[in-house]
Amino acid sequence: MKKLIIIAVALILVLSACSNARQKLSPQGNVNFKTANVYYQQKNVEQAEAYYLKVLEDNPEHVVALRRMADINLFNGEQFLERAVEFNQKAFDYYGKAIAITEAFPELTDQEKNDLRDMKKRKDGAWTRIYKVAEAQLKDGNTQAAMTTFELANKLNPSRPEPMIQLKNIYLNQLKDDTKAEQILLTLLKDEPDKLIYLQEMGAFYYNKSNYTEAVKYFEKAKPQLPRDVNNFMNISACYYELQDYSKAMAATQMAMEVDPGNPDLLDNARSIASKMNDKDQAIYYLKQLLDRRDKETDYAILLGLLLEKENYKEMVEYGEKWYNWDKTSRFAAEYIKLAAQRTGNKSLEAKYDAIIKAMP
Repeated sequence: MKKLIIIAVALILVLSACSNARQKLSPQGNVNFKTANVYYQQKNVEQAEAYYLKVLEDNPEHVVALRRMADINLFNGEQFLERAVEFNQKAFDYYGKAIAITEAFPELTDQEKNDLRDMKKRKDGAWTRIYKVAEAQLKDGNTQAAMTTFELANKLNPSRPEPMIQLKNIYLNQLKDDTKAEQILLTLLKDEPDKLIYLQEMGAFYYNKSNYTEAVKYFEKAKPQLPRDVNNFMNISACYYELQDYSKAMAATQMAMEVDPGNPDLLDNARSIASKMNDKDQAIYYLKQLLDRRDKETDYAILLGLLLEKENYKEMVEYGEKWYNWDKTSRFAAEYIKLAAQRTGNKSLEAKYDAIIKAMP
């Protein structure tokens, strides 16, 4: 006999009282209801379920019977994992009916308001369990089963984006069907054209397909909802960078830096964009900021090369020595310092680094 841990007798009595006040049952219906409550109290799942079903035959809109049937199916979904989807779907449906009927009652009591909150929470829980089954099926390689379960989750609650996003990912990654994946996203956007997650997914889809013209449209459309989101600014910048519209790429990066001024990734992006724009001064500016936050050989090498082009020998020495002090094995750092010393006629500095270079392996 299956056992069910449910609720205290006092709560059952409260619910029974509310139900009787709101909804009428025939004499036999009342007997069945009381019998069902006894079995429910005794945790006898099969008998409780059988009598609550008889109550619903007498009155299909009996809220407590509907709720108890939902609770029993929610419990069964935990006990019989191989049938978890089936039981949780039933629980979802029973909670949905009980919620709709309760919400239609005039002048809800405090208890009924509490019951509503609890039923909505449990209904969401039933949906979540179905969704997690689909995730587990996908993880285990049961792609077709996962697709069926994700489709069910979407049917039960179309307002939740996760199932359709998962289906899109399956078509894109497992089934290699880009057309179907795109169709799913376009359908979602048609129904909710301003939903943020769909805009982001659509932008990412086109970006990964190297369709940067389409991708940036969706990232730009998401911007009003993400006025201070660094990642979205970076996505916009990346699209414009690939489209070789470097001024727009820089503008997006600078907006991101207003939010996160010291972000090394943003500074590196700005340096790269400035180089594409052939703006050596701006590239130098961002490289200096980068080197204030990190030591990296490529940053030093690019900066010193630019300083050499600008004939800024004083800063060549400054950053060359900073490089050398960070990495005393760097021949390039020592060579740059020696070259700057030669250009400025600093014989002692040139001799110092000439000796250092000769001593290197």
